[in-house]
Amino acid sequence: MEIREEDEMEVLQRRVLRDGKSIDILVEQLTHVSIPYRVKAATELGKLRHPLAVSALIRSLSDPESDVVFVVIKSLGAIGDPTAVEPLIGCLDGADRWVRRGVAAALGEIRDPVAIPPLSELLKDERAEVRAAAAEALGKIGDPSVADLIRPLLDDEKDIVQDAAWEALRVLSERTEG
Repeated sequence: MEIREEDEMEVLQRRVLRDGKSIDILVEQLTHVSIPYRVKAATELGKLRHPLAVSALIRSLSDPESDVVFVVIKSLGAIGDPTAVEPLIGCLDGADRWVRRGVAAALGEIRDPVAIPPLSELLKDERAEVRAAAAEALGKIGDPSVADLIRPLLDDEKDIVQDAAWEALRVLSERTEG
């Protein structure tokens, strides 16, 4: 019986996690020739939430494969290290909607006020899912000054954006009252 490449990677990564060995193997796999290896390594590094993974994940933001970049962005958001904010913002230039949406979500998880200006710009994005993610992220950051930027989205043509705006304003309201 032949073992698939992805299964070998899974076994190796589980062994690393189980044995408490260094994250170096996962970091090394971020540059593997195989896209599934890179995706899985980025996913696992995000689950570990280890600060040492941040610099390697930031380097992987320039991966030529958008699927890898999306997972890297998600993992950086899960780790929540503020050093990822500027590199994530840098990903927005010329990015596709999935990357823009992912960056907005990750910035919301990191909750650094430095992200408010680019997230405010994303509130005007042509794609509803990006506008919604930006509104949710601004709500999570919790700066009450953004409420006036979010309010117009209550009248957005898309329900997903209206719902995200309501939720963001609710979160902001709870933070200022509580």
